[in-house]
Amino acid sequence: LKYQRVELARSETSAAGQLDLDGSADDHYLDAARDALAVERLASPMLDLIEERSMSWLYEELERPLVSVLARMEENGVGVDVSELRRMRDYLVSEVNRLESEIHLLAGREFNVNSTKQLREVLFDDLGLTPQKKTKTGYSTDAASLEKIRDQHEVVALLLDYREVEKLRSTYGQGLLEATDPDERIRATFNQTVARTGRLSSEEPNLHNIPVRTALGREFRKAFIPQQGYEFLVADYNQIELRVIAHLAEDPGLISAFEAGQDIHNATAASIFGVSVDGVSAEQRSQAKMVSYGLAYGMESYGLAQRLGIATKDASEILESYFAAFPAVKSYMDRIVEETKDKGYTETVFGRRRPIPELSSSNFRVRQAAERQAMNAPIQGLAADVFKIALVAIDAALEQMQSRSRLVLQVHDEVILEVHPDEAETVHELTVTNMRGAAELRVPLEVNIATGPTWADAKA
Repeated sequence: LKYQRVELARSETSAAGQLDLDGSADDHYLDAARDALAVERLASPMLDLIEERSMSWLYEELERPLVSVLARMEENGVGVDVSELRRMRDYLVSEVNRLESEIHLLAGREFNVNSTKQLREVLFDDLGLTPQKKTKTGYSTDAASLEKIRDQHEVVALLLDYREVEKLRSTYGQGLLEATDPDERIRATFNQTVARTGRLSSEEPNLHNIPVRTALGREFRKAFIPQQGYEFLVADYNQIELRVIAHLAEDPGLISAFEAGQDIHNATAASIFGVSVDGVSAEQRSQAKMVSYGLAYGMESYGLAQRLGIATKDASEILESYFAAFPAVKSYMDRIVEETKDKGYTETVFGRRRPIPELSSSNFRVRQAAERQAMNAPIQGLAADVFKIALVAIDAALEQMQSRSRLVLQVHDEVILEVHPDEAETVHELTVTNMRGAAELRVPLEVNIATGPTWADAKA
């Protein structure tokens, strides 16, 4: 096996010759030796490649320093209130049982609610509801299909509620308890180089997916607590993806709205729908918000229509109005796709590259998805770079002041610190300063910051 023209495995059985790249070795000591040897062999050619691609700053000044920051965060872990987690788990168990009983009552018989086959029989045979989508195995009972028939029978709403509660119970109610160490802290693994955009992720457990969209899901944040005598400080970037779009596209309308400190979604809605800022309705603001964030992920009219629950034609008109109001954004999107086709990769201002070879695919759907990735990658990539720069800077500032406060968690554009009360003002200031100063964009970087005794309480 070869990688970067370096031979990594031979037929001999010594650690120096046979590398266990899939991690299946029985001898863990030998496995560790093989891993170390692989790194040693690859170091020189990889460093040459990094320099050749002008990525030395990204590696030396950002990604490499970040390794120790994330390692300390993993070692620190984040505190949890085990009694609160148990309370949530027990409540969810009772809710699952209650919903299951009500579903059986409305269906007229008992059945396995988690069985797709039995659910099809109940919904489409017994109750005679109208199926929406057919798969290879039969009519679909996924969430999107159930949403479309919600009004046909009250059991459908209960099924959707059941799924939400059961997901919360299994993944978080029980899952977080199982992930808690004896010292009542959860120590997740942070993935630095998994997401192709450069974004951080976490696993075992995935703390990035702690629910936030529903009131019941948000209850879990009450169970995350600092060590005794400390408080949480939570800081997150305000609309960083939209600010990155304004910066990259150099759109005068977006830039002026951010510089003026306007509610960007209100300002966007006013421009799209041709009304005054004061005259923007809640629905118009919601639609403008969906367009703005959708663009950060390369969303097109069909996707927007699905998210807003409107006709594709209407969604297309909203997008056209957006691009008419902010023409530089459209020009940027078109330009970045063409540049990526020519180069074969996207690149952030800090040198982070994402190869997108699918842009040359003969398959239209594959090529279309690649175009969305080409639009999305520079936006997500720059946002990731900015956040990582801030994380390294905050950690360095804490170390310099020999702080008792420490970084304990990172979730998307949000950083969470455990703060000693004697250092509260200083840590607040250094966090805001380093996040705002992480990069010089054409629009200001703004930070929301709050403190509290739990993660739920420490929300701006």
